[in-house]
Amino acid sequence: MSRHRAPRHAGPRHSSVRRGSGDRGVLRSARVRAVLCLAVVLALATPGTYAHWTDEVQVSGTAITSGTLDLRVDGQDQVTGYTTLDIAPMVPGNSTAAVLTIRNNGTAPLSYTAATSATNADGKSLGAALVAKVTGDTTVTGSAPATTCAGAALSGSAASLAGPLLSSARLLAPGATEKVCVQVMLPTNAAPALQGATTTVGITFTGTSDVS
Repeated sequence: MSRHRAPRHAGPRHSSVRRGSGDRGVLRSARVRAVLCLAVVLALATPGTYAHWTDEVQVSGTAITSGTLDLRVDGQDQVTGYTTLDIAPMVPGNSTAAVLTIRNNGTAPLSYTAATSATNADGKSLGAALVAKVTGDTTVTGSAPATTCAGAALSGSAASLAGPLLSSARLLAPGATEKVCVQVMLPTNAAPALQGATTTVGITFTGTSDVS
């Protein structure tokens, strides 16, 4: 008796498919098309350069003129030989006073200050012992040897004849004037060593265009 073997049925075979050169060309072509499409999209998204119409308007005819600064005292640029404040002989309790007219003779606003100096050739320092006062009085009060400035002292004024006399700047518009009264007194408690002393007093007014 012969035996028959059942034929073997082969199961499904999976074969690997190799991509040929034609497939690779297709892929490369697809990539190239994708890159070209991206470049087109980027080109469309980038603003182009356009020509613009322009117009201009010129403004001319402006003239700029600088101002002038001209501070004057009693109508003068320099006051020499000023003797109104002189007093002799001065004793403790005596005072002398004078009114000065300050004017802005320029075309620009200005502010001014004042400083004093006192020299003592005899070395007795009478200038340091004297007491100053500055007010806005337009006239003096009393008569020699007790002439005074009766009003209240101006803000920023000093009582010494060595250094700033008016440290707070005072404003003057172009063409404007104002009067200041300067008083100098020898205190009642002045030292006996000051007898026969002499001092020379100078006042310097300084104007500036800085009005801030």
